[in-house]
Amino acid sequence: MVQEHEAYGDIQFLTGSPQRRAVLGALCDEPARPHELCADIDATRTTIQRILAGFRERQWVVKHDGDYRATVTGRRVRDRYESLHEEVARARRFGPFAAHLGPIADDLPAAALETGRLTVSEEGSPLAALSRFTEWLQAVEGDMCAISPVVARPFNEIGAELLDEDTGIGFVIDATVLEQSKAQYESELQFGADHGQIDIYVHETPLAIGVAFDDRRCCVVAYDDNNNIRAMLEATNDELYEWVQDVYERHRERSTPLAALYGSDGDRVESQKR
Repeated sequence: MVQEHEAYGDIQFLTGSPQRRAVLGALCDEPARPHELCADIDATRTTIQRILAGFRERQWVVKHDGDYRATVTGRRVRDRYESLHEEVARARRFGPFAAHLGPIADDLPAAALETGRLTVSEEGSPLAALSRFTEWLQAVEGDMCAISPVVARPFNEIGAELLDEDTGIGFVIDATVLEQSKAQYESELQFGADHGQIDIYVHETPLAIGVAFDDRRCCVVAYDDNNNIRAMLEATNDELYEWVQDVYERHRERSTPLAALYGSDGDRVESQKR
């Protein structure tokens, strides 16, 4: 416990100011003297001296012939701290996305947070993610599969345009979306039920996320509690693409074809009919 407490104190010391990070980084690059560090780092000579004393106490830095240089342990501490700093910065950037994915994101490929393109709706650009998702749909190439927890006229219109272009569509919705479609978009729902190019499935439980993929791209869409699009992560064929395909297939397998719930005349059919 004593060593653990001391290690925690060392972490607090390093993270206590950006100047400490800068000094350790500079000494990991090359040996330097206090006045040289002052010339490159926004800190007084006194502050630099105090930082160097703290590093020497922890044996992250040694002094030789007036030069200060990082030890092997000091370099390892710097490397690990930089990795942590990058990860925390990434977590802050992807926070609006991660916070609205729920348990489905537990196995989200870590690489997706490093290479994927992120669009976030935030103050100053509240519709950024919605606009980007609309652009993504309009650029679909080949066939497309998607999961959606919402229904909206613009998406219905884009879907109709894709069907006119002979795009094949696989689409998973939930019971809430089905009921909203029946109440607000009856003709569009009937069009989808009758069209040979689209297969619609109704998921057994409410959906909370959206995914989509075509022949070469994929995206994951995060919604808030009011079903507003908060963020969107997209990528081309890679690990995220395979993950999105798997998510879609798992949800489709737990869904019922629309034809079993919604007759060609627009009426619900008897699901238990033999």
